[in-house]
This record gives sequence, structure tokens and C-alpha cells, in this order.
Amino acid sequence: MLRKTKYDYRKGLNILKESVRSFPNGSGIYKFLDSEKSTLYVGKAKNLKKRISSYINTVKQTNRIKTLISLTSSMEFIKTHTELDSFILENNLIKDLKPKFNVRLMDDKSFPYIVIEKSSTWPRIRKFRGKQNKDDIFFGPFANSNIVDEVIRQLERAFLLRSCSDNIFNSRKRACILFQIKRCSGPCVGLIDKKEYSELVNNAILFLKGKNLKIKQELITEMEQASKNQNFEEAALIRDRIKAITKISFEQYSDLNKNEDFDIVFLHQKYGQICIQIFFYRTGKNFGNKEFVFSNIHLDEPEIIFSQFLIFFYTSNQVPKQILINFELKDAPIIKSIISKKTNTNVEIKKPKIGKKLELLKIVEENIKASINEKFKKNEKNQFILKTLHSKLKLNDYPNKIEIYDNSHFNGSNPVGAMVVYENYNFKKSSYRKFNIKAFQGKSNDDYFMLKQVLERRFNFSEEWKKELPNLIIIDGGKGQLNVAQKILTEKQISNIDLISIAKGKKRNSGDETIYSGKIGKVLFNKTDQELYFLQRLRDEAHRFAITSQKKRRLSKVKKSVFDNVTGVGKELRLNLLSYFGSIDNIKTASIKDLKKVPGIGIEIAKKIYKEFNKIV
Repeated sequence: MLRKTKYDYRKGLNILKESVRSFPNGSGIYKFLDSEKSTLYVGKAKNLKKRISSYINTVKQTNRIKTLISLTSSMEFIKTHTELDSFILENNLIKDLKPKFNVRLMDDKSFPYIVIEKSSTWPRIRKFRGKQNKDDIFFGPFANSNIVDEVIRQLERAFLLRSCSDNIFNSRKRACILFQIKRCSGPCVGLIDKKEYSELVNNAILFLKGKNLKIKQELITEMEQASKNQNFEEAALIRDRIKAITKISFEQYSDLNKNEDFDIVFLHQKYGQICIQIFFYRTGKNFGNKEFVFSNIHLDEPEIIFSQFLIFFYTSNQVPKQILINFELKDAPIIKSIISKKTNTNVEIKKPKIGKKLELLKIVEENIKASINEKFKKNEKNQFILKTLHSKLKLNDYPNKIEIYDNSHFNGSNPVGAMVVYENYNFKKSSYRKFNIKAFQGKSNDDYFMLKQVLERRFNFSEEWKKELPNLIIIDGGKGQLNVAQKILTEKQISNIDLISIAKGKKRNSGDETIYSGKIGKVLFNKTDQELYFLQRLRDEAHRFAITSQKKRRLSKVKKSVFDNVTGVGKELRLNLLSYFGSIDNIKTASIKDLKKVPGIGIEIAKKIYKEFNKIV
């Protein structure tokens, strides 16, 4: 049974007054706890007693603070030796507990880098996420993964470095297509010696460190010399490399003509939201920017959120030499100490007063203001649509959080259920979930059976995320799917979630959908209604995610099971086979002679694999 949330403002206020009498003076953290001892909010304080006293002041209580107090059944504190310790403890507890009244500052996805693997005999260039080592050379962070892919393509053209895995590199007998299209120098088959390759690697590193003008001039000299010697093929190759360098230099980066590493972190508050943008500058070049938007900020001042953000971000990502911010931060020395201690770096945090960096700060300000205005207009439109849906569908609550469900299977095999989340006027991809459906004979393409299994697993409350309920559920399907979903919610004694389904028309054309509501039955929209288009967009995103998840499951299962009948082929040999041939189909059509070329595959194993895929049925 789903427990009902209990609100009791008077009781919560009395608990705060008791806490003021029992809490000590001095620094530490405090927690608001609900009736089940779950943490509602974590805060820090220089003086715990004074900080809790401030919540009792009814004049300064926002609606959100009143709600927090109304849910509070008890309070706890942890006293710390110093204010620095309270910052660290608060940061750790928010990451660990994820209290509902604290601003959600970050997802766990790290930023991509370009790495040149100097530790390898033949260094490789590739995209990288994760923990860095001291042996290889890393460049970044880049704000956009697609930018990294494009930069690597241009770097391959400019410096002809390999990007293939070690398995493929070691198993090559002839140069791959990248050599043929002049994006690799072919070290795998000895088309370049180690000395020449090392020069290419060192030039690539120098380029990424900002020495591009010197390298470009050297290549121009080489090209002119090749032309004088009438070696026009070599001259053309060098010309293409110069073009690649030029493209990276002028299209991907904004050059400051300075060899400096710094970030600009800018906070702007408007329309009840806080927007923070980070611009990454490495070797004086702009590596792009990343934006974070936070709502529900009524409990904390912008400066507190900004301080927490800097600690969250820079204890999880690479730290530059300087972090430039747009206002004076009184806690800057403490934040600097935490980041420096955690990352073993010496970072400077300051607001620029004059010069080029102040000009950059003004450019960032223009960028962030335009961005937040654009978001506000978009949110305003979506807010209007949601209000209209709330009225037309006679929903119990305003649908601030929506969960959309769809299923996918491939001819009845590998069925997958997908849940997509739309919250605060955006798709929240970090909350998406897929459910690998346990299929039974005759049930693997039964949409009702699959939906039932998905919803039963979603609402069993076995994990913390499952306790955060939506206001509205949308099912891809008709009356039958709606009835299945309604039955599950009734069995779970969940009565405060609205439920609708979207059925495609007879010809499955967009605009012919029928909306069914658990409360009012069939709901009709005109083809041109923006509310219908909005619902279609939600449904289509769930459909996309379901199909993508199903394909991944199918491919994963094929890779695991296709060799099950071949004894002696373990995980490592499977990876070697897939790396060498590139696909399962290529393995199936390979000869025994070709199979023997794969590292670790002897004549006996090759015969077994060949026999398995070429047996007469």
C-alpha cells in the first residue's frame, strides 16, 4: 500500500523550536527528516543553533519552506571541527542521500576528452571518458561529444594517427579503409616506421597544446618542397593535412592567442530559475560550453547553490589553473581548499576585473541571458499546453512530471519495456528506464502481458527512485492497455496518478490518434491542436527509446549466444572475433583460413566455428 504524505505545519514548527534548544553553537550540518526517517533536506551552517532559528521566522518563510516544515518529523545534526569540514560533509551527504528539497546539481555523466595513448608502442588517438592516468596525454574537457568525434576525424586527416583498437591493430594483414582515405599512416602493416610515426604523434600533441601556427608553417614548407621535386602526390597529401589543421583551428575553437587553461563559470537568476554556464578554455582555445538549469531554488540563496555547484563539479571533473566567476564569492577560499585537496591541484578562483577575461565574461553574460530567455519562452508555451491538458483531460493534478510507457520486440523475441520521463518542461533522460521483459511461450508478443510486467516492476517500490511518483502516466495503446494499467494501479492502491493512453488511427497516420482517459473516456483533439502534437512528441520519444533499447538487447544477446554451441570460445575469443571481422555475419561467412588469422584461434577452434555456422540443417 502506498503511504499517504502527512503534512502538519504546527508539529513541524514545534520540532524546529525544540531543535533550537538542543542544537549546539558552532559549525556543522543539519538534516530535516520525515516520518520514515528519510532525509528531506541537508544544509550546512557556521552556527547550527542560529541557522535553525532562522527557519522559525514566519515572515521569511516561503511556501516551499512551509511545506518542508510541514513534512518534518525530526531533525538531526552533525557537528564539525571547522567550517571547511561542514562544506565537505554537506557535499557528500547531498550526493549520497539526494534529498528531495535540495537542488539536484549534477548528473553522473563525465565530459569527453581526446586522449593520445603515449603508453602504447604505436600511440592511438581516441575519445575518452573516465579516470585519467599519467602516461597518456589528455585534451579537454569538451562540452559536446559530437564535437570530439569531428575533431578526431580532422586530427586523423592532419596527423595520420591510428584510432583502431589494439586487437584490430595487431591482427591486420593489410591496411584498412582509413589508410585508403588518407586518415591513417598504416603503422599496423609497416607502411611507416616508428621514428616517422613518433614525429606525427609529437606534432599532434604540440598542435593540441596550441602550437598550430608553427606546425602549419612547417607543413607549408614541406608541401612547397614536394612540389619543387615534382612529387605531386605527396604535396597533395600535405595540402589535405593543412586543410584539416585549418578547419580545426578556425571552426572548432575561438583562439585567444594565449596558452592558458581556465574555465568561466557564470550564474544568472531569472524567472524563478538559476542558470549556470561553464565555458572551457584550454591552451587559450574555447572547447565549448555546458549549461545547467535549476528550478525549485527557494530554500537556498544563489550564492549557496553556486558554492555547492563548484564543489560538485570540480571534485568530479578535471580542474583548470583558474576558475573565473561572475561575482565575488565569500566562500571562495574554502571552496578552493576543498577542490585543491580533493584533486591534488592548485586552483585559483576569482572574478576578473580588467582585460580580455572581463570581456569574455561579458560575452558569456550575453550568451546566458539569451539562453534563459529562450528557455522561458519555450517553458511558457509548454506550461500553457499542460494547463490546457489539465483542464481538457480533467486531471487531478497539474502534470509537472509525466511518465510515458511503450514496449518493443523483434518478431516476439527480446521484448523490452521503456519508460520515458518528462519533468519541468523537458525530457529528463537521466530518469529513463528500460525493463528487460521475461517472456514466456505465447506471451513474448502479447502487449498486455508486457505492459503488465513493466508496470508491476515499476510500482513495486523496491528501489528509491520508484518512490518518486509522476502526476500523469501515458500509455502507448488503446482502451485495452489503459484498462491493464488502471488495474495495476488499483491493485497497488495508487489512486492519485492520472492515466491516459494514445491509440494510433486505422492507417497509423500522425494526427489520427485517439486519446483515452481513465476518468472521462474518449477525448477528441483536432489534427492541428498543439496539445495533440505535444502528446505525440511524448509518445514518439518513448517509442524511440523502446526500439533503441530493444535493438541493444538483441545485439547483446546475439553476441553472447551465437558461440554457445562452440566449446573453447570464451569471452576473450568472442571479442577477438568480433574485433577482427566487424560483425557476426562476417564471422558466419569466413573460411577456416580466415578464422585462423584471429589472435588466439587455432586450427581446431577454427574448424569448430566453421562447422557450427556451415552445418546442414
